[in-house]
Amino acid sequence: MLDKRLRLCADMVTGKRVCDVGTDHAYLAAELLSEGRCETAVAADINEKPLAAARLTLEKAGILDRAELILSDGLENIPESGITDIVIAGMGGELIADILSRCGWLDGKNMILQPMSRADFLIRWLCENGFEILKQCAAVDGKFRYTVINAVKNGAASYTPPPIFELLGKLDLSDPAARLYAEGQAERLLREGRASRRTEKTALAAEIFTRIGRDTMYCVKDLMILMDKIAPMKNLHKGDNSGLLVGNESASVTKVLFALDITCDVVREAAKIGAEAIIAHHPVIFHPLYSLDDSNPACLALKHGIACICFHSPLDMADGGINDIIFDMLNSALGLKKQSVLEPVHPDGRGYGWVCTSGSELYPDEFGKMLKDVFGCTIVRYTDSGSIIKKIAFCSGGAGSDLPAAIAAGADAYITGDVKHDQWITARNAGIALYDCGHFHTEDIAVPYLISRFKEEYPQLEAVRARADRDPVDYIL
Repeated sequence: MLDKRLRLCADMVTGKRVCDVGTDHAYLAAELLSEGRCETAVAADINEKPLAAARLTLEKAGILDRAELILSDGLENIPESGITDIVIAGMGGELIADILSRCGWLDGKNMILQPMSRADFLIRWLCENGFEILKQCAAVDGKFRYTVINAVKNGAASYTPPPIFELLGKLDLSDPAARLYAEGQAERLLREGRASRRTEKTALAAEIFTRIGRDTMYCVKDLMILMDKIAPMKNLHKGDNSGLLVGNESASVTKVLFALDITCDVVREAAKIGAEAIIAHHPVIFHPLYSLDDSNPACLALKHGIACICFHSPLDMADGGINDIIFDMLNSALGLKKQSVLEPVHPDGRGYGWVCTSGSELYPDEFGKMLKDVFGCTIVRYTDSGSIIKKIAFCSGGAGSDLPAAIAAGADAYITGDVKHDQWITARNAGIALYDCGHFHTEDIAVPYLISRFKEEYPQLEAVRARADRDPVDYIL
């Protein structure tokens, strides 16, 4: 009596003469011969001891005369001699691929392959080496989940399959056993993805969960892993507060709300739409809390069980982060060339803002009108230096304190937000055009960028922009 794994293998045998590689006790060969599914069989193994056990099995069944026992490393010592089917079961996927790669007479043979591990490697190898996968099934035996692949080498075009096909092949996911096998694959990917911080594995796991109709198993930790990939925490500026500021990293997540600031209105919006997490640039907790009540957004988020993830300085300094977004926005209009980091912070020179040369020349008022369009500002405050602007420095947010660095770099204009009165005076005295485009408008540009990255890396996760996230300042024009 075969177990479920070998029963699947037996059911895929179609010809008269089968070769069972790694036969062990020859249970499969004995069953096929006894049932009359095959006329003859070759039982092969790399060691003498399993072959001795196989002989006893075949003798006991009274079919030894219809079987040939061969000591062989894979298929090396097996003569083709009319073999119609090859079964290789109970080995790792990489070993099965190696055995097949060393055999020169596989064309047209019906192959039944049952990898105990690395089925994805085997499926990819088959596709890349001219094999067609005819069928794939799964078996569940207690806590163990197996897959069996039926393939043939028939001159099919070689190609590299997509990752999801490597994992699921031709499994029919309407079959309960196939769904359980797929679920096991997804759970393994989740574990590996979180341990190695590889977001592509987490995304593949989510896709499999979606295909089998199970809730996607994202958790807050997955959000942290992707944010660290986008804006590495190793670049955190001393004194800054970034990371998971509210909530538990093991909490599950299906929907994320994105904002520049986590206000009470943003938290209430998250609770209303069922978002389990909020990702923001500005820290929801920056100064010490001396009292806790619902007027504090961090407390309100904790009350509703909503995680708050904030990446402040790491997103300012990241490749592709806020200051690089500003560069791209200005570059399309001005043809900029980066010269240096405005305020280096780390030993490798990474820091805040950029100093750039411009491919265009503009007068200060023209430049201010352009900035209003680029950032979508309500107003732009500026000092008119009276000089043509050729060299530009900028830093997102409230970086008026970096004005001296822009002056020292020889910039004709400096763009930032939250400029103070004394900084306007300094700009006038230095003859530099200073532009205050607003803290909100020079950093809110990061929100659509983060949403696009999450949709790209975690397509099964719902990523939403907070409607309540708005410029906190009202204007009379």
